[in-house]
Amino acid sequence: MRPLRWLPALALSVLVAAPAAAQSFQEEVAIDLRAVGEKYVSLAEAMPVDAYDWRPGEGVRSVSEVFMHIAAANMGLPANFMQVMPPAGYAQDWFGSAEQIADKAEIVGHLETAFEHVAATIEGLTDEQLTTSVNVFGRETTWLGAVLLIQTHSHEHLGQAIAYARTNGVVPPWSM
Repeated sequence: MRPLRWLPALALSVLVAAPAAAQSFQEEVAIDLRAVGEKYVSLAEAMPVDAYDWRPGEGVRSVSEVFMHIAAANMGLPANFMQVMPPAGYAQDWFGSAEQIADKAEIVGHLETAFEHVAATIEGLTDEQLTTSVNVFGRETTWLGAVLLIQTHSHEHLGQAIAYARTNGVVPPWSM
């Protein structure tokens, strides 16, 4: 049997080439939200301007409203549940009218800002803060529960946005 002299070199090359793993739950969620945010932004950029007012039926959010709903949520939920205020320029009254914003470039900018804000907020939480009690829409939970709500909400509406895009003949850029 031949000695496996190459095995240490192979192991070292795998370690060097492997991406660094996140060190905490908060970092893992932040990585995920930044990746989801990139998908929202690329999808918003791929959608033609004339599709931004498309909606699947009366009383259902339009393309622009879905994008702005998630941007407003990712700014507002940390403020409501964790007392982490949104970046400058996002006054409390902005959230109530955010879905009325229909300008494509403005929407893309809000998506970028919102996903970076929510990811940085979650990334900055301590393990102790995750166990802090909070009322989320009438239900007692912890900040961890609020983080999971934010993450699942982002994914839920990404699926909706993908369906809207495909219905309008747009293939999500990351799936090509």
